[in-house]
Amino acid sequence: MSNIFVKSPYIISINEAGQTGSYIQLFIWNGTGAQPALPTYTLSKLIPSSTDTLTTYDISEYIREYISHKSYSNIYNYNATTPTSEWCNVVVKRFKVAVNAKNFIDTTTYKAFDGYGYYEQGYNPNLGNYLLDNNRTFYYHYDSTANLPTDFLKRAGIITLDAILLYKIKRTNLSTLATNTFTIGTNAVMDTFRVDPNWLAVGNKVEIFNASDVLQWTGTFKPITECKYEPVVVDFINRFGAWQREFFFKASNTNISIETTEYNLLQTDLVNYSKLEGQRRTFNTNGKETIKCNTDWVSEDFAETIKQLMLSDRILVNDRPAKMNTKSTELFKSINTKMINYEMTFDIANDIINSVV
Repeated sequence: MSNIFVKSPYIISINEAGQTGSYIQLFIWNGTGAQPALPTYTLSKLIPSSTDTLTTYDISEYIREYISHKSYSNIYNYNATTPTSEWCNVVVKRFKVAVNAKNFIDTTTYKAFDGYGYYEQGYNPNLGNYLLDNNRTFYYHYDSTANLPTDFLKRAGIITLDAILLYKIKRTNLSTLATNTFTIGTNAVMDTFRVDPNWLAVGNKVEIFNASDVLQWTGTFKPITECKYEPVVVDFINRFGAWQREFFFKASNTNISIETTEYNLLQTDLVNYSKLEGQRRTFNTNGKETIKCNTDWVSEDFAETIKQLMLSDRILVNDRPAKMNTKSTELFKSINTKMINYEMTFDIANDIINSVV
């Protein structure tokens, strides 16, 4: 089964001998239930000309409306089912239309995630089954006084994967080199701890092997104890269409800005007015918050995380909805900048005074 990453176009093409047109049927649904009996969408086209018979369909936007990321997926077991709203099933049936005939071609089944490919990867890139960058080192905030793992602000985060039966998740303690291995018992989209809760003080390496014990994915997760500042927790949807947790460890500042409407006030008594009444008042007063934060010193490959964060449509800052205010930044190279720190600014995406109607 292939995976579709629908923030980029996903092209279905039909170019059969003798066709005068084509159509496709899309069946889209969330979760592990049965395929719908009737197609969700049916799309059709005529060929451009008798010498140009290729017909193409971009199905991504039809699928994206079935995917949403409402909140970060906190889990309290080693492995848990990913919320079904965060991905969906897609079946595509292709048909050729010829003179006085409609012919079935084939059926393809996919899982779809709200991720994207880069331009240089070409069209329809399959980014794999592991929804976090491969062969990277990630850092998390460790606080020995926290109630772990229930205190989500101090937890190391999750890895989302499209799991395959009999694949193995192996964790290796970075201090003692002790290991534990979990064998996946079903085909499912699932979340797993980045770090064994018993090893949060030292961190671990995670390796995923296929049924033949061939390494498929690896990541290293290391703790940082921050004694001076309160780290800012940033969760965002990465390029694979899954939640990714990062920590901004150093100085942060919160600012508020106020918007209001002003009007001139008619005095209640023009002859003997009160000096405390004033001549102008405001209404519709509300405000917005902005958070500026710093990463701490990071390695050059953190530039990829910054790029994905700035391109994300869904961001939480300390478990509050936010949007990126920083519109441009240099992606630092260590040959030019020996000590790399990124400063990012986020706007909290709600009014300070509740104005939901």
